[in-house]
Amino acid sequence: MTFNSGPDFSRRSFLQRAGLLGFSVVGVGAAGSLLSACGPTNSSAAGSGAAAALKPGGVLKAALTGEPDSLDPAVSSVYTGAQVYDGIFSKLVDLGPDGSVVPRLATKWTAQDDKTWVFDLADNVYFHNGEKFSAADVKYTFERILDPKTASAYAPLYTPIDSIEVVSPTQVIFHLKSSFGPFLTNLANNGEIVNQKAIESKDPARNPVGTGPFQFVEWVQGDHITLKKWDKYFRSGRPYLDEVDFRFLLVDQSRVDALSAGEINWADAVPLQQLPTLSKDPRFTYKTSPVAGIPDFLAMNVAKAPFDKKEVRQAIAWAIDRKVIKDIAYFGSGEVGVQEVPSGSPWYDGVDPFAAGPNLDKAKQLLAAAGYPNGLTIHYLGLPQYPELLKTGEIVAEALKKIGITMQIEQVDVSVWFDRYSKGDYEITSAYQERTIDPDNFYSLVARTGGSINSMKYSNPALDKLIDQAASSTDMAERKKLYTQIRAIVQDDCPLIFTHYETLNYLMQKNVSGSVVNPTLELNLEDVAFTG
Repeated sequence: MTFNSGPDFSRRSFLQRAGLLGFSVVGVGAAGSLLSACGPTNSSAAGSGAAAALKPGGVLKAALTGEPDSLDPAVSSVYTGAQVYDGIFSKLVDLGPDGSVVPRLATKWTAQDDKTWVFDLADNVYFHNGEKFSAADVKYTFERILDPKTASAYAPLYTPIDSIEVVSPTQVIFHLKSSFGPFLTNLANNGEIVNQKAIESKDPARNPVGTGPFQFVEWVQGDHITLKKWDKYFRSGRPYLDEVDFRFLLVDQSRVDALSAGEINWADAVPLQQLPTLSKDPRFTYKTSPVAGIPDFLAMNVAKAPFDKKEVRQAIAWAIDRKVIKDIAYFGSGEVGVQEVPSGSPWYDGVDPFAAGPNLDKAKQLLAAAGYPNGLTIHYLGLPQYPELLKTGEIVAEALKKIGITMQIEQVDVSVWFDRYSKGDYEITSAYQERTIDPDNFYSLVARTGGSINSMKYSNPALDKLIDQAASSTDMAERKKLYTQIRAIVQDDCPLIFTHYETLNYLMQKNVSGSVVNPTLELNLEDVAFTG
């Protein structure tokens, strides 16, 4: 998401990919990408120039909202790192424009049974160090992620893997401990394949070596990262571009100004307050997507009074007006928060128990039932660096006054917020979870007992059983029914309240084609080209 004010960095520079710490407002979270999957991509009335002839070559100057922490896909913890390294590495599979799983390094895959996945691999793939890609690289990649010494935040996505068998250089078999519905989705989300020789010869954080469309050239701290076209890329005709120059422009207005001046060609995170104007500006092409974004929610620490009382949490849910949050905090963009996926997702069921809200009488009755007939005082942990989240807190505070709750907002630096939220040293705050393509990416991590980002300290054994059952099923119809049951429990227990669903926004010069927003939140720059 973007910011309308604040210091020289944006929320997106702290986003963590795949959801493993991607819950929060910080060190984790959300962001954007190219290639629309799981649904249509919207754009401004002016087209992207896709109908014009594509012109191979050229240097794309792309503005990011912050600087990466690392270019090692197993350990990078901020989204700007993923925006860069996604062009350097390839995965076994990816998501296509219609949301289906499409081949990349894997040419074919077969589930021999619920616990055995066979992948046939491309035989014409080379790493940027000259090493030929093989099944051994696949085995090494996932064993490295799962190795505690790697300390990969993405290890929980692959814990169902029991072993990986190299059958031949072009065939590998994943043996799972149990059936696992999100397996292919997780591979498409965070399955960048690395090379053991490259990892062990140089620092992978600063010397990334993959099989992707672009090869790492240099990283000038505080200024830019440059990638160049990999001439041996295995996808014929890709990439179009000769070079990509990622520039770190942390201030929202600086990206808009640089695009207007022609200093850059493409920018992430359009300032929300300028979105109505910029999306229709004939100088630019604007891209968004109704199915690629970020669920924002209020997180409540159920281990601390007064949030140990379900009725207090429910009272807050009935007191707030989520449409006001959308209209004011997000300048009308995105969707009213209902659940972990947007209305365009195939997983969305539309069930909203608070649709009739706000209901102040009901909220007051719930407070009285919790033992607070005369109201109470609560404390909100806020982040001034992230205006839309802080504004959400302010809107919630005004709403809660009407039912006798005084919500005091404590503003802290992002690093302080992250430390306190992670440790459960808070009462209520705003948080989010990025890359929720499969609902398991949300509930297993955020709501399950002991989940890696369950900072609400919430636990419900009946819910845990349903979450595990849904993850282990491979039948989508069955899984959808289970997630409806899961949502009903979470909505009733109310450890969190969905407040908004953020959509992502890109802006680019008119001669840039092929850039669209992708639910996996990646920049598929191999499909981007200049026209003319």
